[in-house]
Amino acid sequence: MQFSPRPERSSSSFKRRRQLLARGRLTLIMGWFGVFFILTTFGYIAWEQRNRLIQRNEREIASNAYFLADHTARLLEVADLTLKQVAVLVEGGNWDLIEASKPHWQHLVTIKETLPYFDNLWLNDATGRLRLTTAGFPTPPSNAGDRDAFKAQIKSDQGLFVGEPIIGRVTKQPTFMISRRLNGEDNTFHGIVSATVALSYFETYWGKLFLPKGSRVTLVRAADGAIIAQLPLSSDGLSFFPIDKAALDQAIAGNAVAGTYSFLSNGEERTGAYHRVGEMPLYINISIPDDAYWGPWTIQMKLYGAFALIAFLALAALTALASQQFREQAATEAFLQKEVALRTSELQAETAALEVLNRTGRALAAELDVDRLIENVVEAAVLLTGAQAGAYFSNRGDASTAGTRAEEYGLYTSGGSRSAFAKLPIDQICTAVFEQGRSIRFDDIADDLEFGAASVVPHSHDRARARSVMAIPVSSRNGQIQGLLLFAHERAGAFTERAERLVTGLAAQAAVALENGRLYQEAQHEIEERRQAQNQQSFLIRELHHRVKNTLATVQAVVGATARSTSNIDEFYKAFVGRIVSLANTHSLLTEALWQTAPLREILEKELEPYNDARGERITLEGPIVELPSEIAVPIGMAIHELTTNAAKYGALSMRNGKVSVTWDVHGEGDEKRLTITWQERGGPSVSQPDRQGFGSRLLHRVLTTQLNAKVEVDYDPAGLRVAIDAPLKSTANLSPPI
Repeated sequence: MQFSPRPERSSSSFKRRRQLLARGRLTLIMGWFGVFFILTTFGYIAWEQRNRLIQRNEREIASNAYFLADHTARLLEVADLTLKQVAVLVEGGNWDLIEASKPHWQHLVTIKETLPYFDNLWLNDATGRLRLTTAGFPTPPSNAGDRDAFKAQIKSDQGLFVGEPIIGRVTKQPTFMISRRLNGEDNTFHGIVSATVALSYFETYWGKLFLPKGSRVTLVRAADGAIIAQLPLSSDGLSFFPIDKAALDQAIAGNAVAGTYSFLSNGEERTGAYHRVGEMPLYINISIPDDAYWGPWTIQMKLYGAFALIAFLALAALTALASQQFREQAATEAFLQKEVALRTSELQAETAALEVLNRTGRALAAELDVDRLIENVVEAAVLLTGAQAGAYFSNRGDASTAGTRAEEYGLYTSGGSRSAFAKLPIDQICTAVFEQGRSIRFDDIADDLEFGAASVVPHSHDRARARSVMAIPVSSRNGQIQGLLLFAHERAGAFTERAERLVTGLAAQAAVALENGRLYQEAQHEIEERRQAQNQQSFLIRELHHRVKNTLATVQAVVGATARSTSNIDEFYKAFVGRIVSLANTHSLLTEALWQTAPLREILEKELEPYNDARGERITLEGPIVELPSEIAVPIGMAIHELTTNAAKYGALSMRNGKVSVTWDVHGEGDEKRLTITWQERGGPSVSQPDRQGFGSRLLHRVLTTQLNAKVEVDYDPAGLRVAIDAPLKSTANLSPPI
């Protein structure tokens, strides 16, 4: 008998396939490496060329800033000499004679003609009135009193001062003034001599420079950031692009002569180079957009990109041809692996479903809590069906519930995904299942004629629409439907017949477990009710004994204290009855609340209301709602009674215009909570320290301090008695009877 060589051939074929796949992978890797190298090289060249263009632009604007600053410095030097020459001509002279002197005017015209960049020369007296100008003779009426070039020279000699750009009142052209001070006798201010330079001169001169695209040239005054001239020139001659003075000042602080800096202008990032104009507080600033390199860089990159593209296409074609075989072999291998993975996945799914059913069965058998049972069933069903959201709706067994809102059935969601059901017609689904007693499954509920229209909910575009829906009834042993399991998924056709069968079996187990759980809960509820009734009865008996003892002890103390503080039987009877009535009032408030708490405001009102006037202005009560525990209410009530009695006999309430104000507040939390009460009398007889201590004083200082651990302050102010009580206030939550 011969053995078949099939296993050896299979092993050899597998090895050859692995070798071919390895060579194919290597070819593909080398091809991609070549592509990556080309792209990386091109990117590096592009980045390096960009940096070179940026550096070249920065060098150009710095060089031009130096050149223009030097030119401007020379221009201003010549202007300064010219103005000094004119100042010597007219300084100390009579303005009326100067204004009427045509030789003076001709002399000014001669000087102006030698300096072509000057627009005109001007002479103004100390009031700013124009006295002589090369713009015309006789001198046209004008006044420069409001110009900054004039106002700067009034207080002190500023030397050569460069003013802000203006529209000439005589020439109507955009210019800026350069002025020098004219001194009279004793160096008093006699006027100014000034020259105007047309802004168009700078546009013509600066426009001859070769500057990067988007460049902006600005002559700026460092002191206040005022722009003197700018290229490009605006249509009206005075609308300049603003500069970032803060950024320029920071750069000048680092280097006062020249430098570069970055700034923001009208939302555009720019790089600027500045250079000081001689020794004057003026700077030439040349700036360019940060993307000025873009145009030349794009032209260069097109050339480099063409070579890179040719190399890339050639390498890509070779890589595609070499990897064709690899892809075919890889497709065959992937198909085999997919088949194996599919079979493995199906086996794992069956195993997982079996594990879920077994685990859920054990959990249902061991659990009696209805809520936990429902959570276990919903979570297990979500795992079995792959639903995005699952819920259980209970059936109340009342026909009147049909058509009501979904929440009326009792909603239990898996993972808190209540919003997944926002677009579903829950009421219709529940009614159909409860009435028909059958399962409902939709591959796409929107296509159903009965339920589709109701599944569209307006104003819910922010939530995904549930398409696949499945509802399984949960029926008890006697056939009564206890509820239903509802599942949803946004993908159509998400629930299969297999999923429906699995959940139906799970629902049968859930029905038995839910019935057992409800029986257990009902039994536990009845036991708990009986236990609570017994505990409540025992508590009331103990509380009654305790309150009777406390009441008798309080009455005994009142009898003794009243006897010691009175001198005859009538006085004893009157004081004793008043205190017993106060005690009874407080006890009546406590009995209304089952000996738990008494309202502080009602205690105060019962004592003080009889002394109030018709307008209610004699007694003032102000404070938040405070419920006093019984152990605090009794001593506080007696203290209020003693203060009221004292006020009625000797204090503010003994007189017609007397007033009593009681304010209180609560501060602190929990065991640290405290009650503060302030008793203030006004309008009564003068108050003084008593010779002996009565029952009220002993009650305030001894009973409150000892029984309540309170702080009591008594101020015998001649204008009216003031008593402050600060007592701990236990939380009423701790005073409820044990259950």
